[in-house]
Amino acid sequence: MQKKDYLKKIWLSACVYYTATTFLLIFLFWLISDDITRAMHPVALMLILPFSVCFAAANTLFKYAGFAEWIKVLLHYAITMASIWCFLFLPNKADGQTAGGAFILYMVLTVIYAIIMGVVLYMRGKIKRITREETKYTSVYKKK
Repeated sequence: MQKKDYLKKIWLSACVYYTATTFLLIFLFWLISDDITRAMHPVALMLILPFSVCFAAANTLFKYAGFAEWIKVLLHYAITMASIWCFLFLPNKADGQTAGGAFILYMVLTVIYAIIMGVVLYMRGKIKRITREETKYTSVYKKK
């Protein structure tokens, strides 16, 4: 794939992630809050877009990079957590919030990430094994 194709895939995925995340957050806010006149701050909603771009780039790197599997997982984790920190946590940090709260948040997010990535890696392995078993063997030495 060319660079243009990668960028197109990243931006398209980022738009999908942004839309899904925004609707999910608005829906959760609607479920939690009785006051529907209040909503998320517009700046907080706009900062979901750079997070979505970083997450889409991490997913594209994870899918197409030629590194070892553990390096791809480590890079995906680092990019995802750094973008959560920069675009979602720091701008929305409440006054008086302690570092202990941020540490607990990151431990919970790490556990959630590990569970989701474990499921993704397990499913990828299963799919690769199934496609490998179903391919028909053709002899390269057989004369035609």
